Amino acid sequence: EEVDKRSKMYKAVKNAGKIVEFSTQTEELITRWVLARLKKEGKNITGSVMQLFLSKTGSDMGNIDRELEKLICYTMDKSVIETADVEAIATEQTTNRIFEMVNAIAEHNQRRALDLYYDLLTLREPPMRILFLLAKQFRQICLTKKLSQEGLSQTEIASKLGVPSFVVRNLASCARSYTVEELENAVRDFVDAEEAVKTGTLGDVLSVELLIVKYSSARTKSA
Repeated sequence: EEVDKRSKMYKAVKNAGKIVEFSTQTEELITRWVLARLKKEGKNITGSVMQLFLSKTGSDMGNIDRELEKLICYTMDKSVIETADVEAIATEQTTNRIFEMVNAIAEHNQRRALDLYYDLLTLREPPMRILFLLAKQFRQICLTKKLSQEGLSQTEIASKLGVPSFVVRNLASCARSYTVEELENAVRDFVDAEEAVKTGTLGDVLSVELLIVKYSSARTKSA
């Protein structure tokens, strides 16, 4: 994700060819891009349905392009894309299923969180990948909480994390369920769980289950 621009390799490539940075686009740019594609096809979409679509596709523009093509073909002669169309055709990415799981954990909906976990296992998603993605989400939630307390705006936080604004809205919503200390403990717990699995002291499936149960257990929500 990051390159040392002072390295000899970077300078050699720059001198011999061209350096291009493929950064994550802003929510505003992605939205404009999607709207332009739909307008070209003679279709419209409301703001709320657009949010639903992006929540399922994520910010990867290659994936958005593929899902848009499916949506356009599915709606055929319809001029307005509706919620039911997105729900029927958009394929939810693993990372989005993970965030749905994180939402359930933050809402202390333990049954829902575990059901999502078992669904991912049924789809043959490796437990260690799920653990990695959960850890990443909790790190981002922790950073969002800290940056928000420092007075940074949603747009500024999105820029620092390298994610669209709508992702920060979800992160901030989850962050309200925990204190900074709890989130820092969670990040450490995920690291410890990974080490326990690698050293053979804990099974990979069980390690994720225990973390889901721990952080979805009912508690008084923090401000």
